[in-house]
Amino acid sequence: MAPKTLLLRASARPAFFLPSSSRNPAHPLASLSSILSTMQLQHRNPQTARRPLSTSTQSLQQTTPSSPPSQSPSSSTPLTNDTDTTTDTTFPTRNPLTPHSLKFGTVLTAGRMDKTVRVLHKHTTYHKKLHKSYPASTIYLVSDPCNSLRQGDVIEFSSGWRTSKNVRHVVERIVAPFGLPVDKRPRVLSWQEREALKAEREEKAGKVMKVGRIKRLVGERLELEKKRGEMKDAAV
Repeated sequence: MAPKTLLLRASARPAFFLPSSSRNPAHPLASLSSILSTMQLQHRNPQTARRPLSTSTQSLQQTTPSSPPSQSPSSSTPLTNDTDTTTDTTFPTRNPLTPHSLKFGTVLTAGRMDKTVRVLHKHTTYHKKLHKSYPASTIYLVSDPCNSLRQGDVIEFSSGWRTSKNVRHVVERIVAPFGLPVDKRPRVLSWQEREALKAEREEKAGKVMKVGRIKRLVGERLELEKKRGEMKDAAV
């Protein structure tokens, strides 16, 4: 009777105590589908890696309220012309009234010569063999008609005003005075004042400007035509 009771106990055991392999045998298609699902979840494919980013951005755009488009600075404020600013900041290299060049320099000595000062002008020179520009400095003798310059002044001077063999430049304006202010100094003459002073001196000295033959003949013909016109007006 003992073996029969053992058989009955074995047969009466509930089904959940049995192993899973005995209950549900694994199907080969089920294992294959599980492997494919795990491969799809991996982020080896860039499309699968980018998909959550795109979905998150779309969700953020939907949640955030739509803001009005901001006006561009070009529509609100007018554009400034760069060429105007550059022309204002840059200094002219030539005098607009005369064809002579303008230079900047520092007064080295003043008062040793009458109406003449020594000015240091810094510039660059181009080396023809090395094809490079190097800094250089030149000392000029500059005419000061009113003795208004002092040592250390930064001035602007121009060429074309020859007063002697070695003096061919004249002061145009004082850029940065040193020591005594400009108000307490003699005034610097302008180009028109210098030309008027030069014409007055030539008239007092009785100088006659040398004129070539063709220019002299043209001047005489113009004077004759002018006299004829005056005579006709007087006769009428």
